Amino acid sequence: MPARRENLLLAALPQEERDRLDPFLEWGDHELKQVLIEPDEPITHIFFPYDAVTSTIQEYPDGSMIETGLMGVEGMIGIQLWLRMPSTPTRTIIQVAGQGHRMTTNDFIREIRDNAASPLNPLIARYTHAFLSMTSIAAACNRLHPLDQRMCRWLMLTYNRIRRDEFPMRQEFLAQMLGVQRPTVSITAQILQQAGLITYRRGHMRLLNPPGLAAGSCECLELMERQMDRIFDQPWRGLIEEEDRQKV
Repeated sequence: MPARRENLLLAALPQEERDRLDPFLEWGDHELKQVLIEPDEPITHIFFPYDAVTSTIQEYPDGSMIETGLMGVEGMIGIQLWLRMPSTPTRTIIQVAGQGHRMTTNDFIREIRDNAASPLNPLIARYTHAFLSMTSIAAACNRLHPLDQRMCRWLMLTYNRIRRDEFPMRQEFLAQMLGVQRPTVSITAQILQQAGLITYRRGHMRLLNPPGLAAGSCECLELMERQMDRIFDQPWRGLIEEEDRQKV
């Protein structure tokens, strides 16, 4: 695993292929709430997050919304384009600010999607399956499991991808992601605080006990993460921990 800051899909490529793609990849910062994909608008870039986390959101005419997918260092944003769809009805935004690479649509189509020889295509196929599995599990989870377990699951999915225990987070945004009203999220967050799992104040979330949050999550957390493991034929969280150690 290379020591540079790298999305895991890119890090899994043979060095020759990674070098070939390098001129088409642009490294940059991604700000909180930045919109990466607008609903029903042409997808202009593909994104490979490093320590940013994104949310794919389904919005409704009455203004309500719910998160249907969450992406980070293990994947990419723009799988619809790889599936030969130029747009999608959902919105994808930056949930936690961070950095990563991006590639223009034209470069992605020419250099990767329509290039049968690119080793990135089989990895994207595996990631697409994992992401679609995640959305199915999330739909069942939102219907079947109590909010405290879902909130623990959501916080751990985010923590696993950013590898830090503090990040900006407004309760209104968290309520939208979980598909509930803000007062309900406030009560649940207070319960987690009283249990010593988190602290939350003035739009800032801190995870005090990640193992405790994992234990408080429903089984969907590990179901989702195991799907991501299948992309790389090994636990993906171990890969990113190894990369982080090499940078120290």
